Amino acid sequence: MFKYVISLALLLSSCGYPKSEPASCEAMAELSRLEQCAQSGDASSQYNLGARYMNGLEAPKDLDKACYWTEKAAKQGYPTAESNLGWLYYKGWGVKKDDNQAFEWTQKAVQQGNIPAYVNLGLFYNHGVGVPIDWKKGAEYYQLAADAGIAEAYQSLGVAYQYGKGVPQDTEKALMLTKKAIDGGSQFAIYNLAGIYSSMDKREEAIAWYRKAANLNIAPAQAELAQLLAENANSDSEKKEARQWLEKALEQNEPYAFTIAGGLYSEKNSVFPYDEAKAFDYYLKAADMGEESAQTLIGLWYLNGKHVQKDEKKAVEWFERAANSGDIKAAQKLVELYGKGSKDIPKDEAKKQYWQDKLSDQ
Repeated sequence: MFKYVISLALLLSSCGYPKSEPASCEAMAELSRLEQCAQSGDASSQYNLGARYMNGLEAPKDLDKACYWTEKAAKQGYPTAESNLGWLYYKGWGVKKDDNQAFEWTQKAVQQGNIPAYVNLGLFYNHGVGVPIDWKKGAEYYQLAADAGIAEAYQSLGVAYQYGKGVPQDTEKALMLTKKAIDGGSQFAIYNLAGIYSSMDKREEAIAWYRKAANLNIAPAQAELAQLLAENANSDSEKKEARQWLEKALEQNEPYAFTIAGGLYSEKNSVFPYDEAKAFDYYLKAADMGEESAQTLIGLWYLNGKHVQKDEKKAVEWFERAANSGDIKAAQKLVELYGKGSKDIPKDEAKKQYWQDKLSDQ
């Protein structure tokens, strides 16, 4: 089950980066004044102006302008701007999505010692963004940021320990790190804590924390809360609440929420009617958006001929997409399929070993 690993897009800064002439504007200077400083070539002002446009902070949200000014500052070697530019390329905000550029700019920020960028680089290594997947390196970067007290690093490291990605699987350590992240102000850690409790079969604790995260408008939490409620919903009010939370999650166009929706329509429960066609559509929507667990599920449906005609070649294509994004189950299926072979998927020891090595290396 996927859990959130947070990347950081930094806000405003007044750090001691060498200033160009004229003197840098204050981060929260009047917008027209800040723009004058940015136009004069001051990197700090360019960065702050970009951050304000990116976040809609005392400025209209404008991702094109955010990218323009952030790039200006990044090209002058301003570390936090390099980190934000990497994030903009990763999300495709104000610029065409480009994973290679995302990785390169983030790495530049890391090389200058920008600690929050370590969290982003960890995510990129974890999910193969502009670089081959390397969960160990991902965990190492999370640890470096956590050592510096970055709350989101604690929660990302907690996810790593929860699933054994790059570190030994350790639920208790995941629990400790996630609680530390919450203490540090990470809202997404609230959602991850709910997931840990759910994996420990502590249903009431899970629901309580999912509610907290759902009320913070975290879409995956809303979807998973709907899923938990649907498992035991009896009264009309309980069923209504489950439907409402799923609707709220889907309204946010969050890929993992579509995956959860697919599960709710493909597993019998008292709230959502069993509908394989609808479930497949939700899975496919999430998979096309890059959500790896949905890609694995699509692969399994093609492999087993569920709702769609059985097609092992298509199944392998989906498994490889998911495995290349870091999904363990997909990699395990590829080892199995290439290991035993079939009429449509010839036995291939080299490919089997490739995916086996990927699993072993992590």
